[in-house]
Amino acid sequence: MTLFAYLMTDDDGSAPEPFHGFCTLALCMPMTRNAAQPGDYVVGLAGKRLREEVGGDWRIIYAMQVTKAMTFKKYRLCPRFRDKEDNVGHAVKGIDRVLIGEKFAYWGREPKPIPIDLRFLRQAFEPLTPGGRPRPRGHRRKFREEEVAAFAKWFNRQEKGKRGGPTDKRKKGC
Repeated sequence: MTLFAYLMTDDDGSAPEPFHGFCTLALCMPMTRNAAQPGDYVVGLAGKRLREEVGGDWRIIYAMQVTKAMTFKKYRLCPRFRDKEDNVGHAVKGIDRVLIGEKFAYWGREPKPIPIDLRFLRQAFEPLTPGGRPRPRGHRRKFREEEVAAFAKWFNRQEKGKRGGPTDKRKKGC
């Protein structure tokens, strides 16, 4: 099992797309979409702008366990995903792969604070030294086995499904 973490710069309900009973990742994070396998975890943390919108603290916007991955063609043709907003039917950023999570928790504009036992999530993105240069953007996946186990334990205790609307209020009907 692998844990993929990344900083979200936007949250308008399309990446991830948490509607219609599934959480899908199709429009961003090409390295994560290319590498994640069924059983792996993906967690989206509030990036700097989103943190400012939700109170300034490090927060978790969503988390999911990957159930399956499929090509855009299969995704577009599958009746279960027909109403998904991210169902664009073509490879995005060169990766012809969509991640699907049936087991997910999406908090959106009501994000979860990062618990103390998961502080390694935020540390993966903070500068190595106080006042130092920020680490590069992108995903992180080199977590120790005990960190992945701690995340899985926390995730399994969370109420699943869409818990809140997108942080960016541009999304209509939320």
